[in-house]
Amino acid sequence: MSQAVEPDLDGSTNVLLAPVRGNDERRSLPKTMFEKRPSVFTAKFLLALAIVAAAWTAVALRPTWWVIAVTVVVNGLMYAHLVELQHETLHEHAYNRRSLNRLLGFLAGAPMLSSYWHYKHDHLRHHAYLGTPQNQEFFNYRFDGLGTIPGFLRGAYHLGRYGDVAKDIARSVVGRTNPGITKTLAAKKIRTEYQLFTVLIVAAVAYSVLARDLYLVWVWVLPTLLFAEPAHFLIELPEHYGLNTQTDPNVLSNTRTIKAGWFAKWYTNGNDVHTAHHFHQGVPMVNVRALHQVIEERVETVAPSYWSFYKDVFTGRITYRDSSQNCMTR
Repeated sequence: MSQAVEPDLDGSTNVLLAPVRGNDERRSLPKTMFEKRPSVFTAKFLLALAIVAAAWTAVALRPTWWVIAVTVVVNGLMYAHLVELQHETLHEHAYNRRSLNRLLGFLAGAPMLSSYWHYKHDHLRHHAYLGTPQNQEFFNYRFDGLGTIPGFLRGAYHLGRYGDVAKDIARSVVGRTNPGITKTLAAKKIRTEYQLFTVLIVAAVAYSVLARDLYLVWVWVLPTLLFAEPAHFLIELPEHYGLNTQTDPNVLSNTRTIKAGWFAKWYTNGNDVHTAHHFHQGVPMVNVRALHQVIEERVETVAPSYWSFYKDVFTGRITYRDSSQNCMTR
């Protein structure tokens, strides 16, 4: 008896789409919807790098407590924003060349130790299986008790993620691959990236010890742990929280759209129209708002703003009463 073969989930065209209820015309979207604009992504990436570089330079030239305090916040927020840009590259929306997507995607995820290929492997399966029991996500945040301050802080500062990263790094150092990655080529690429993270960490520790300098603690470690992690949590939380992502086979109801202002649209890199992104993940982020306009009247789950969504979470109006509807359970 032949073994079932997993469909190719790692490409950017003819991708396996998640279930949708009603008339499904996703395969007949106009070709213009799938056109990439590399110059737009390059501008976004360079802007993020410029802000980070300015913060690093400020600390190097004037390492006073108030400069460090301000730049810890700025760098942390930008590291989370860079992971959203990494998300764009793993869908291969940024460039026509896969190698460029991987290079800039790896660099964008490096501050938060977010592996491009590991994120890509898990995230594309999240897209394919959303609304089915197979659905899982790469960032496995804790969604228990978010209506309380301790529960919300525990979810936002999910430092256990770095325990998982440490395990992947330890495996990579001894030449092993992640047993949860069944595709050999992907597993090897993921191992290589964690090996590169190992080199990066060792170099950073060596510099800090030999130079007796806390510079990298101020510009990298503290921003990542104190601000990047919770900022990214706040970006990701509205996507599906409180919605049935495991047995509701309809991206128009199991994914949330947020009515956002210009800053949130930029900072989340289009994550406010997340329903459109899940409707067809092959549509580049640069065109996702055009796709949103096509499906806007069919979108069932919409929040009037990010602030109203967070308020509803704090007050318990939006929550999970059945953990089986939530993919964040690993």
